[in-house]
Amino acid sequence: MMKRLLMASVALLFFAGLTFAAGSKAANAAPKVKTYVGVITDSHCGVKGHMGSAAQCVKGCVAHGAKYALAYRKKAYIIEPQELAASHPGGSTVRVRGTIEGGTIHATSIEAVKK
Repeated sequence: MMKRLLMASVALLFFAGLTFAAGSKAANAAPKVKTYVGVITDSHCGVKGHMGSAAQCVKGCVAHGAKYALAYRKKAYIIEPQELAASHPGGSTVRVRGTIEGGTIHATSIEAVKK
């Protein structure tokens, strides 16, 4: 009887270990790179709108410490690296390739969407 109980305990621990290892691999998987189409904004104004022209407002907010962001699906995601967004005027529609983690979009490329 003790031998069976010991074998069952060993088997249970073995399968629990396998489940834990599989969960760890899934958690460490890199986020998938996707394309997001949105509007260049800043972290101060976000999606609520700008004072006057969007291009001038974003430029002014960034000059005073705000960060470039992408307004996408009613939320503003800070763009990293900032240098990729700097060449696109505020209010312009862009296509961003990258991954979203929390409130940040890690961009690999940004291109203007032709209207």
